[in-house]
Amino acid sequence: MNDTQEALAGLIMRLPYIDYHVIQDEKAANGYIGAAERPGREDWDVDLGIQGKVALCGGGSKGMGRAIAEALGREGCRVVVAARGSEAVADTVRSIMSEGGDAVGVSADMSTREGIYTAVQAARDAYGDPDIAIGNVYGPTHGRWTDSSEQDFEDAYDVMVMSQVHLLRAVTPAMTTRQWGRVVLINSMASKEPHRALPLVTANVTRVAAHALNKSVANELAPYGITINTLGTGIFATERLTSYHERRAAAEGKVFDLGDPELVAEVPMARPGRPEEMADMAVFLASERASYVTGQFIAVDGGAIRSLF
Repeated sequence: MNDTQEALAGLIMRLPYIDYHVIQDEKAANGYIGAAERPGREDWDVDLGIQGKVALCGGGSKGMGRAIAEALGREGCRVVVAARGSEAVADTVRSIMSEGGDAVGVSADMSTREGIYTAVQAARDAYGDPDIAIGNVYGPTHGRWTDSSEQDFEDAYDVMVMSQVHLLRAVTPAMTTRQWGRVVLINSMASKEPHRALPLVTANVTRVAAHALNKSVANELAPYGITINTLGTGIFATERLTSYHERRAAAEGKVFDLGDPELVAEVPMARPGRPEEMADMAVFLASERASYVTGQFIAVDGGAIRSLF
C-alpha cells in the first residue's frame, strides 16, 4: 500500500458510522413521508422552462424520436416533427395535438443537408427559428471490417457526422443571436464501448466522431447560452430493434422474442429501455433546468457500459 492509499484508508476509518436503518426508523416515527408516498405526487409538475420554445425533432415519427417529440409537446413546445415517412410524421403530429400540443410535420431526410435545411425552413415558416434541435438519424449500413468497403465508411461518415455538421450550421446562428439554444444528439453506447457481437464497425467509428464534433462545438458556443449534448442509447424496445433482430433470427432459422433474457444478458437492469425513458433525458437536456450541462456524453443504457468514464 502506497502513501496515498494509506492516507485514504485512514480517512475512511475515521469517518463516523451511520446506521441508515435507524435514520429511517426515526423518520417513520416522526411522521416522515417518502417521496413516492406523498399524496398527489402523480400530479406534481416541474416547469422545465421551455413552454413556447420551437423544437425541431429529427427522426420524430417513430421509436425514441417520436417519444421525444411527444414529450416536448407535453412541455408546451411548438414541435416540428421531421422524418422521411410522411404518414408516420402526420400520425405523430396528430398524437401531439390530441394531447393539446402544437405541432407541424415535414417529410425530410435528416441525414442530408437538403433534408435538414428543408426541415429548418418548415420550422421558420410555422413558428420561427428552432430553439431546440434533436439530432436523430438512422444508422449506417451494417457490416464487419472484412465486408465493409471504403465507400461504406465514407457513406457512414456522411450519415453520422456530416448530418450533425449540417444541423449545427443550420440552427446555431439564430441560437447565438438569441443567446439561448439546446442541441441534443441521439447517439449510441458504441461511442464509449464499440459493439463486439453486432456487425456495426462503420457505426462504431463514426458515432465517436459525431460526439467529438458536439464536444468541440459545445466548447465554442457555450458563452452564447447554447448547450450541446450527446445521448448514448443502449438496448431499447423500438420497432427498429425488433425488425433488426427478427431479420438476424430468421437468417439463423430462429424466431426472435423481445422477452428473451439473452437479449439483455449484459444489461444490469435486465430489460430493454422504453422510448419514454430516453425522451425524459432528452427533454431535460433540452430544458432550462440543464443550463449548465454541455459537451457531455450521457449513456441511457440500463448500466450496460462497463467503463467508469
